[in-house]
Amino acid sequence: MRTFVDMLGRQVSQFAPKTLIVLERKQILRSRRSSTLSAQPAKKSMPDRVVICGGGIIGVATAYYLALQGIKPLLVEKSGIACAASGKAGGFLALDWTDELARTSYGLHQELAETLDADIGYRPVQSLALSATAAKRGSGRQRSAKLPDWLDGSALGGQVVGSLHTTAQVHPEKLTKAMMAAAERRGARVRSGTVESISSTEGSASQVTGVIVDGEHVQADSVVLALGPWTNTLASSLQLPHISGQLGHSLVLKPSTSETLPADCLFVSWQSKSGKVSEPEIFPRADGTVWCCGENSMVDPPEDPLQVKPRPGAPAAIQEVAQALSSHLDSAEVVQQQACIRPLSPDGSPIIGQHPYVAGAYIATGHSCWGILNGPATGKALAEMIATGASQCVDLTPYDPARLI
Repeated sequence: MRTFVDMLGRQVSQFAPKTLIVLERKQILRSRRSSTLSAQPAKKSMPDRVVICGGGIIGVATAYYLALQGIKPLLVEKSGIACAASGKAGGFLALDWTDELARTSYGLHQELAETLDADIGYRPVQSLALSATAAKRGSGRQRSAKLPDWLDGSALGGQVVGSLHTTAQVHPEKLTKAMMAAAERRGARVRSGTVESISSTEGSASQVTGVIVDGEHVQADSVVLALGPWTNTLASSLQLPHISGQLGHSLVLKPSTSETLPADCLFVSWQSKSGKVSEPEIFPRADGTVWCCGENSMVDPPEDPLQVKPRPGAPAAIQEVAQALSSHLDSAEVVQQQACIRPLSPDGSPIIGQHPYVAGAYIATGHSCWGILNGPATGKALAEMIATGASQCVDLTPYDPARLI
């Protein structure tokens, strides 16, 4: 059967690599998909003491879905809820660009938009892959008729890669904080502090016993590590796969127009005046702002997430793209210049599940640029594992930590 990638053909190679890669992986991952979900869990008593390490979307979603099951977890966060990538990401959601985890999570995002008592900036969007250059507007280049009217700049052509039925967006910081607030209303607690190590019993049947937070031992029957690229800080007390960090930059712009730009998420193959090719992304939001990103590089995370700062020149390079694409962004106010670090696993796939050698220790990291999309399903699956012994909403076999430990 002819695939979506086949239909796009060589034209896709001109666009953003994220779009191409996920579309190619779509068929591969589907072939690996299990025909059934995890087996029905054995009876298991509810844990009394659950500690979640990390206040990003993964840790918060886990707290939220545990709270829905009647478990009141303690979430420990060093710098603040959604202070890192979960507060600075674009919030793009795709139903069928990757795998079953994403498909499940996409549906959960729709549920959250309906059930959370908060504005989380959720809306369906049209997604476009396009190419553009630094040429000035009116330079005589042919504009594609497929482009929305607000893209009156240097875009040369485009393809629709997601419809209102298959792609959407959410405001990541608003979502994460709304989920945490909902979890707290059901008894979850947040503690400010640094998790220094994991404690566990010795021997072949090791069992987690708690965490050390700022020198104090906090007892726990289950511990969830949801620290993104800071997962490595606990490697001295628990055998863990190495998580790499990818630094990403973004701007939040406020257009000069009083009208909110259409719900079009753009994946751009951009050629600068110097000939450098990059893959920025531009997402108008429901609140009237426009989120723009690009300029990625590999880095080692600093000790504190609040120490992550934009690299000199990166925000200006992103702004140049936005200004070239649309007159609406020419004189847009720069509301935020920011940077965050995305967690990358050794094999590129998320790591989700129980530690193979320490009972009660759970790992959830390595989601790369898809952390916001996959956050709800990851949190719900972990909550089910902790509460009942197995995930029921999605098969976690492909993400088992044992493959890397």
